[in-house]
Amino acid sequence: MKNEQFTSFDGTVLQCYLWDDVKDAKGVVQISHGMAEHATRYDDFAKFLNANGFIVFADDHRAHGATSPLSPRGNKGYHPGDIYNDTVRDEVAITKALKERFGLPVVYLGHSYGSMVGQRYIEEDQEHVGAILCGSACQKGALLSVGCMLANCLYSKDGDKRADLLDKITFGAYNKPYQAEGDFGWLSRDRKQVEKYIADDECGYVMTVAFFKFFLNGLKASYKKANLAKIDVKKPIALFSGDHDPVGGNGKLVEKLYEQYHKLGVENLSITLYEGGRHEILNEINNKDVYNDFLEKLNEFIA
Repeated sequence: MKNEQFTSFDGTVLQCYLWDDVKDAKGVVQISHGMAEHATRYDDFAKFLNANGFIVFADDHRAHGATSPLSPRGNKGYHPGDIYNDTVRDEVAITKALKERFGLPVVYLGHSYGSMVGQRYIEEDQEHVGAILCGSACQKGALLSVGCMLANCLYSKDGDKRADLLDKITFGAYNKPYQAEGDFGWLSRDRKQVEKYIADDECGYVMTVAFFKFFLNGLKASYKKANLAKIDVKKPIALFSGDHDPVGGNGKLVEKLYEQYHKLGVENLSITLYEGGRHEILNEINNKDVYNDFLEKLNEFIA
């Protein structure tokens, strides 16, 4: 893994990571990480992809990791500006740069928040050859609208304050079925992976009000007909999730997302729900099977 920096469209410098220990590379995988985590958590998966012919590139998103370590008040999970839409523009710019740099097809792979960014990204980017949305969900509806209104109200008072109320409303119930296992049990059945997450200072923190405001409003806009109409239906989309992932409504919201893209006429569309799998399927007890399933899909996309 090599540390790199990428200067994005507005001059923001993103901390990035390149895995390029590859012989005869056939494609590039652009990994877009989840909320309250960072890109180097994908090191094992990236090395697996290297061994199977794919260069891997990932950035620490705005309000995450080494790109945005602290807000002016010392809180994590903050970056000036429209965090969500600016992150979408970052990912579009990265895809263009990767295609120009390596001359190879680029596949977007977004997990959790990275998949929610991906829902907007596939409406705006013309360079990728396919997208894998992992741990995703179709969130449109009353709950998202209420979240937007609350976030907008709180933002008008204090943007870079920790969003404890919003965090509780959106994620507070996720761990209830797994309380006997301890904190963050909803992430994976592999407790060693969960403990690694808990021990990582750059994981699991509460995001700021500004993050939630721009994230929720940006995600809501991605479901507008005019934006959905921008999706190139000839580019493949693959949805992967655990059927015990609360983010995806235990599969129901993933199926809802599938139906949304199916109605749009996406020609190559697939959905895979892993029995018993929780949110981080790349860190699940059956993650080697997941690795191989992702690899099969990546090879299909670049064929």
